[in-house]
Amino acid sequence: MQHQKYKKFMRIFSCLLLLSFVLLLSDCKNTNDRAVKSGQDAAPPSLTAQEQPLRTDSFKYALKSEHGSCDVYIDYPTEGPPVIVSTLRDFIKATLFEDAAPDLEGDDAQEMVRKYCMERQKNLAKTLEQMGIHHVSESDAPEEGIDIRMVCRGEKFVTYEVYRYSFITHGAHGEYSDYGVTFRISDGHRFGDDLLAKTDEDLYAHIRAGLKSYFEIADDRQLEEICTADLSLMPMPTFPPYLVADGVRFHYSIYDICPFDWGDPAFTIPYAVIRPYLTESAKELLTTQNSEK
Repeated sequence: MQHQKYKKFMRIFSCLLLLSFVLLLSDCKNTNDRAVKSGQDAAPPSLTAQEQPLRTDSFKYALKSEHGSCDVYIDYPTEGPPVIVSTLRDFIKATLFEDAAPDLEGDDAQEMVRKYCMERQKNLAKTLEQMGIHHVSESDAPEEGIDIRMVCRGEKFVTYEVYRYSFITHGAHGEYSDYGVTFRISDGHRFGDDLLAKTDEDLYAHIRAGLKSYFEIADDRQLEEICTADLSLMPMPTFPPYLVADGVRFHYSIYDICPFDWGDPAFTIPYAVIRPYLTESAKELLTTQNSEK
C-alpha cells in the first residue's frame, strides 16, 4: 500500500516538474518575443535582461502650415534605470531645442515635440520674410525634420543617432547632419573624445580602408582625388566615433573630408580590429560577443 502511494506521489511530482519546465521555457520565449517587439532590433547579441530594462516609446509627429512642414521621429525612454532615463531625456530635449528649452509639465514627450515644431514653424516664417518670400507653393515649401533614434542597446551602453535635415525654398540644396552618441547605462556618462585612447598610422590605415569602402574605390590615390582634406593628417569626424552592434562607427559630416556631392562618409571598424585603440573605460562597456565581432 505504501509502495503504491509512493508511486502515485512520484507520478504527480514528475508531472509538476515537467509542467514547471515547460512554463519556464515559455517565459523565456515570451521574454525574447518582447525584446524583438520593443524595436531594439539593432541591439547586439550581448543584450541581457536587467532588473530595470531600458524601454522606449517610438512616435512620429508632423506639423504643416503655409510656411512649410516639420517632421519628428523620437525613441523616447519610458522605463529603465533612473540615471540613464533622465540622461537620455535631457539629451533629447537639448538636441531638439538648441537654445533654452520651453517649460514643460512632467515628461510629456508629445507636448515637447509639439512645441518644438511650433518653434520651427516660427523660424521658417521669419526666414521666408527675410528672403522677401510671401508665398510658397506646396511643391516648393520649406521642410525641416529630425530623427532621434536608439540604434544600439548593449548590456552596458546605449547609442542614439541624430539625423537632422532642412530645405529652404530657392536654396541650392538642402542641409543635413547625421551623428551618433554613446552613453554608459550605469551612470549616464556620454562618451566623446574619451572613446579612443590613441590615434596612430595603424588606425589611420583602417580609417582609409573604411573611407575607400564607402566611396567604393580601390586605392589611396583615388581617395586623395576625392577628399579635400589632408589625408596625411587623417582628420577625425566633427562628431566623435560611437559604439554600434558590430564595432565603432565613424561618421563624417558633410564637408568634413570631401565635397558635398560625396555626402557624409560613414563606416564601421569591427571591435576585433579597433579594440586596442579604445580607452579602458570604453573597453569596459564591451562583452566577449562585442569584441569578437
